[in-house]
Amino acid sequence: MPLLFGRNSSTQYHLHAQLRGHSGAVARLEATADGTLLASAGGDGTRVWDLSTMREIKSPSSSAFRGATTALVWIKREDDVNEPLFFGTQNGQLVCWKQVQQKGPITFEEISCVRVVEPAEITGLAFDAPSNRLAVCHRGGIIQVYTLGTTMSLTHVFTTELYKFVPRAVAFGKMTGNERDLMVFGLYGGTIYTLRGPDGDKVEGETWTVGAHIGDVALDVGKGVVCMDDPFSGTNLYRLDDHSRIKSFRISKKRGRGKRIRQVALLNECTSIVSGSDHGIVYIFDRRTADITDRLSINADDWVQAVTAVECAGTPTVFAAKSRENAGVNHIFVWRKNSGKSWSVGIASMGLACVGLIVLQVFVLVAAMSFMTQDVVSIIPAYKM
Repeated sequence: MPLLFGRNSSTQYHLHAQLRGHSGAVARLEATADGTLLASAGGDGTRVWDLSTMREIKSPSSSAFRGATTALVWIKREDDVNEPLFFGTQNGQLVCWKQVQQKGPITFEEISCVRVVEPAEITGLAFDAPSNRLAVCHRGGIIQVYTLGTTMSLTHVFTTELYKFVPRAVAFGKMTGNERDLMVFGLYGGTIYTLRGPDGDKVEGETWTVGAHIGDVALDVGKGVVCMDDPFSGTNLYRLDDHSRIKSFRISKKRGRGKRIRQVALLNECTSIVSGSDHGIVYIFDRRTADITDRLSINADDWVQAVTAVECAGTPTVFAAKSRENAGVNHIFVWRKNSGKSWSVGIASMGLACVGLIVLQVFVLVAAMSFMTQDVVSIIPAYKM
């Protein structure tokens, strides 16, 4: 439901919409690269949203027998007009939804549902368009890689097991030969492994550790950086080439609350870092200075673990959701960066009748003030979003 006059503590962003979210905690949010669709994951399954209308798209099936949705990835390929969605579940199922080519409202159909090797909670998904590879990891320490057919069929490439290791995320990193390395991030202890080649061999010289838990990751291979969530302190930024830490972005914690993973995101061409918190605030940091540039409030002292960011129609947009469990519906909040024309946009939202009334009132007041000699304060304060 779009909001015309959403306000918050931000000076650069305004609350644009609230989407009716999941029952229970929202685990993850992922938007398409072009900012047209949003997918959300929770205990009650997967939802997809049309960001042009801010409305939910009808889902093709229920997740009642699949467990909670725990991982999401959109598949963007040059030869595909629409972006299919893969998601993983708590029960170890890998599901693909794809848009149906038809006139009228956007709809999705289910293409496939397969169970991963030694099924366990799927914790991470990643896709590499140049090599057409989809990577999957789950809590059992299994990493699988597939290639995708034109109809989203899966062809197995390799399966690797990392013993006594709980993968939290996978991501495709730097190029080696004709393919990108696959990076696997460990939840406990902060170890990162690099897998390479057709059999997914572990590259011992590329193993490194950050000495902390890893709750989530966001990569920008072009900029050569990776951002990692540390549930104990905040977010840290590292170089991909020498693995050195560049900056730390501290996030305060509520005393007495436990530690939970937080999703992190890169925004504004990797100039900003976005992260959630345990007290209802989404933080936006300047990547180079580590200064907090914005605080976006969900108007509740609550967990915010699911965040993502993307440009929608050229406008930087931030998404976040409450992660409160067993508390009914949790909304998804949508903020957009101010255009600098908030007053005129607000007037346009009112309709012609309201505009006419305002113009008449202003005319009368200006006429009255023409007879006054003392200084006065402006009767129309600048609208600050």
